[in-house]
Amino acid sequence: MEFQVTPQRQAYLAARGRIILNACPGSGKTTCIVHKLASLLAECLQLYGRHAGVACLYFTNVAKQEIISKYKKLYGMDLDYPHLVSTIDSFFNQYITLPFYNLLNKDFKRPKIVDENSVIDNAFKIYYRKNGILNEGIIYPLNTFKNRQGRALYRSYPPSTIWVDVNGKFSFEGKTPDSATVDPTVFQEYGSAVLTAKMRKGLITSLDSAFIALHLVNKHERIGQWLAKRFPYLIVDEAQDNSEIQHAIFDKLISLGLANIEMIGDPYQSLYEWRDAKPQLFLQKYSDATWIGLPLSQNRRSVQRIIDCFSIVRHPNDEAITTIDVHDLGIPVFVYKYDASNPALIVRHFEEKCAEHNFTKNHIVVRGHGLRNKMLGNTSDVNPWKTMYPSRLLRIRHHFESNEVKDAVNELRRFIIELQNPLLDYTAFQDLYKNLKDDYTFNGRLYAFLYTIPGTALSFEQWTADAITALWTSFGIDATTTFLFKRKIVGQKMTLLKQQSVNVFFNKPASNQYNIPITTIHQVKGATLDAILYFFDEDSTGQSVSFKDFKQSTGFPTEKQRMIYVACSRPKQLLALAFPEKVSDKDIQKKFGSDVRIENLKQTS
Repeated sequence: MEFQVTPQRQAYLAARGRIILNACPGSGKTTCIVHKLASLLAECLQLYGRHAGVACLYFTNVAKQEIISKYKKLYGMDLDYPHLVSTIDSFFNQYITLPFYNLLNKDFKRPKIVDENSVIDNAFKIYYRKNGILNEGIIYPLNTFKNRQGRALYRSYPPSTIWVDVNGKFSFEGKTPDSATVDPTVFQEYGSAVLTAKMRKGLITSLDSAFIALHLVNKHERIGQWLAKRFPYLIVDEAQDNSEIQHAIFDKLISLGLANIEMIGDPYQSLYEWRDAKPQLFLQKYSDATWIGLPLSQNRRSVQRIIDCFSIVRHPNDEAITTIDVHDLGIPVFVYKYDASNPALIVRHFEEKCAEHNFTKNHIVVRGHGLRNKMLGNTSDVNPWKTMYPSRLLRIRHHFESNEVKDAVNELRRFIIELQNPLLDYTAFQDLYKNLKDDYTFNGRLYAFLYTIPGTALSFEQWTADAITALWTSFGIDATTTFLFKRKIVGQKMTLLKQQSVNVFFNKPASNQYNIPITTIHQVKGATLDAILYFFDEDSTGQSVSFKDFKQSTGFPTEKQRMIYVACSRPKQLLALAFPEKVSDKDIQKKFGSDVRIENLKQTS
């Protein structure tokens, strides 16, 4: 489709300086960025020379690859030196933390950036014998910090859970421990000791790296001055998910001479508060007179009735989102009422509607894995094996069956390398993984193996035997010891359980007839779909999202409201919502209007 330059798009294309672009779902922001890049690259060359470039920063590698692909498709060339397309974490690592790490302290090793909790925690473990029994502990001085009851802090707050904020204050995954349990001063000392230990060990997280990068540009301003000259244009996509530290780094670069920066995003699509995202800071900049705040409020993805539905959670003073250039097939918003007996009927009805309109990009979405497992008939947490390798192999098969081939191959690669090299340390494993990722022969063997993973209609006993045989035949791996059954499970008789079909407990995460993936909201963020079916939870306890969360925001939407907003803004034509049977038709029509199609599907005997 030809790129249409609307007044909103023209305002963005022409803008220079400090730009905040608030782009609604389906606004085509990536397409806008790609079209603007051509003029930015020419300006950069003219004003700053051939060694300065435009840096486009993204949160994920998937988003990074999308802009690279779209740019090449439009202009027929790669976006290469002196320009850069990178993740935000990699940008800070590559241009600040790693090259200037030596300015911190000569005693520290050049670090590896590690975001796997188990690797961080295992790096500090020690083992010792006491009274003939092997015990697990942690290195000095981390073992010296205790809570008010005398219990070692690392037991409740492992090193991987210790975060540091923009002011150098430590927390437990962004939360402050209860002062009645932990002395705040002791916890801060423990956090400082953890960060120091990680730096001395040479293993830091991306969050640590961002904090270190901020420290470096504050203390050594020439780093920021150089970086502002190296990349006089910065484009930061999904900027609603920037942390406070990341905002502080960009603010510092501006103070040191960065002339052009664009922060692009939608604060209502921020789902990474668990990673210290601060969408409110995006909104502050949007209303700041020193920034140019611009909207993209025209949706080129969804029909208006879907937009009106997800707009319910927006603040009443927000600019309205309107559909543009979307052909409306006239499909109503479907609302299903579910109970213990009819989720399969609901899924089947949804599948039929998708098939009726030849929709191919369809998803069934739930908030978390508990409801998904209930929908699929997996109401048990039974794992009959001593290790997690068999269930991991089942997950790989599930990905493959759901046409998620890339995910299947990537997980299988890690799975096979671990089984073949059980004694590799983290660094050696990462190096091997990186090398084999580009080994086409090895990747071909992985792909071929996907077809040989045993089916889940087999009994646990037969599936296990066949899986062991398949691993030996394809890779020469003897997996006998890693596929051993547990001796006992509470509430189960092992001799009987081994004869049960695997699919009683481990169904594939996809619908049966049309192979529609059943996923979580995080997995569809950023996707454009034809249709989506969203199952809501029974209530709003804990992290569950229920009917009562689907309401208008009086302030900034809660995380649960943003979950609803993200999920319901994915489809182009068909939005289906499933609520518990206890939600009345009257309440549904009051919330969504009388035009929604309420389906009460019942299981017949």
